[in-house]
Amino acid sequence: MNILDLIQGFLIGGSLILAIGPQNLFVINQGLKREYVFTTVLFCSFSDSILIVLGIKLSNIVTNINPYTITILKVVGGIWLIYYGLNKIIKINNMRNINNIDYSNSTFKKILITLFLITYANPHVYLDTIILIGSISTNFKNQLFFGLGAILASFIFFISLGYLSKFLSKYIYSNKTWFWIDLMIGILMILYGLKFIFF
Repeated sequence: MNILDLIQGFLIGGSLILAIGPQNLFVINQGLKREYVFTTVLFCSFSDSILIVLGIKLSNIVTNINPYTITILKVVGGIWLIYYGLNKIIKINNMRNINNIDYSNSTFKKILITLFLITYANPHVYLDTIILIGSISTNFKNQLFFGLGAILASFIFFISLGYLSKFLSKYIYSNKTWFWIDLMIGILMILYGLKFIFF
């Protein structure tokens, strides 16, 4: 039944996206900073949707993708994440005033560029959406409903993650707390970058 394919698509898509990765960390970061949250969650959701549709449309050939292509993606993505993490840690010294937060240095253009890189330079985005979901979709009678379920899971997840983080940011008052949040996100980004390159 179509509804069962949709539900299974939702469950499988949701389980793949739940793991904390660079893209999810960026969404949390933007939510906590209360900066371009709507743009961030919309970009991530639509990007996932496009890649899921591509994976399903190309489901018959995704398993034959050249492994060297994936290796190149991992190295490029890893280098970018290490740069992003180091840059975030370096900027920690510019402590913010919690009562008068200034985001003038983060322009809409910079956010879009970072979103594009954090999404499309991340090899796991392709592995999870195009390759994994694409190949799994071949097991379902109605691939369209399976894909819609996975897309729905993506939208619900990113919107919830972004706006829950934004809500929680109201309770973060001290510069010390922001210091540890920025440091943790920076370190995790570097670790993900190293993981992409060497593992």
